[in-house]
Amino acid sequence: MGTVSTGGWLLPLQLSVRELGTHVVRSLVTGSAVLFGVGSLLIMNSLSRGMEDSNQKLYLQMGGAQVLQASPSTAINLAQQAKFSGSPGLRLSDVAILQANLPEFNLWVPEMAVGPGEIRTSAGRVRAMGTASVWERFGLLGEEFSSTEGLSPQAWDAGQPIAVIGPQVAHQVDKTGGALGKNLIVSGIQVRIAGIFKTTGTSDQRSYEVALPISWYRTTQAKGDPTLSLLRAQVTNLGDVSRAERDLAGEFLVLHRGVRDVDISTNADLLSDSRKSIATMSMVTMLIAVVALLSGGVGILNIQFASLSARVRELGVCKALGARSGLLFRQMLLESVVISAAGGLVGCLVGVLPEAFLSNALPWKPRLTSGDLLLGVAISLGLGTLAGLLPALRAAKLEPVEAMQT
Repeated sequence: MGTVSTGGWLLPLQLSVRELGTHVVRSLVTGSAVLFGVGSLLIMNSLSRGMEDSNQKLYLQMGGAQVLQASPSTAINLAQQAKFSGSPGLRLSDVAILQANLPEFNLWVPEMAVGPGEIRTSAGRVRAMGTASVWERFGLLGEEFSSTEGLSPQAWDAGQPIAVIGPQVAHQVDKTGGALGKNLIVSGIQVRIAGIFKTTGTSDQRSYEVALPISWYRTTQAKGDPTLSLLRAQVTNLGDVSRAERDLAGEFLVLHRGVRDVDISTNADLLSDSRKSIATMSMVTMLIAVVALLSGGVGILNIQFASLSARVRELGVCKALGARSGLLFRQMLLESVVISAAGGLVGCLVGVLPEAFLSNALPWKPRLTSGDLLLGVAISLGLGTLAGLLPALRAAKLEPVEAMQT
């Protein structure tokens, strides 16, 4: 019984492969749409999953849902500009008042932006972005150092002229890897490199960062009550985040004379916005893939009907010589399935390319699962089956006499 079953499918498979091989160009064109559809679908799955993994990792590094971020609002019109001018803005002095009035927060991390033109070496400018902050920033953001020399919380809080830099900045300072202990020049003042960030690759934003003690930067570059570029605040209890966000917004209204010139967001908000962007991008690519797959299915259907019309006499002769309807049905169906499956398999190979070759070139690592590959194969097989079903039924119902007279 097993031999009969195998033979019942083996002969039609051989005949279908021979027919496809006879018309190579037609087969390649027909399968290319399936290839494009499956490949684009898998590539998008790989990229979006990698972005999601990266965002989740960044979310946890930034303290998770218990961290709020306050940043200066940008005026969008002249009326708002005039309104903002009546407010002192986000200042370093706000931190001490907020700390005293909002006990639900247990950590405050103010940051000041350092202009890229302020950072140099003795040889010239370097490509970097600078931030002046407190020592607690490293713990809050889960940042680690690959190497240090004289770096400590005491030295940082005392306002010593030291800096932690990213690997790409270190490479610009000394291409031989000896940047640790050497000097950067920040607004004309020498700063010793005391640490180098541990990063995940050149796409990690910390690769180009220069972190400075806010106490040093305040006394040497921004005397008085400097403006903050960002203020991070950690809530003690996760369940208090919503209330803490409202309280923080209320305190800023009082401090800034009733002017809403500070935007407050949570890491959860940032993660949600990122997920929406990824979902939108995935949806657009999914539509493109669906259109390509439908085009491939319609193409296979048309090609099979055209092939059937051109081979009516041949199939009629086969039937007159004793070929059963089931044999012709399986042959036509397998032609469709084989060409669609071939396109799907090549599409799967295309889908793994980002993970294999673009991991170091993107800000995130693409990730494709075995389930994605199985989905690609299943889609191509299902598409080939559906597109070949109707032509196969037509072939099975051919009457030998009528077919040979066509």
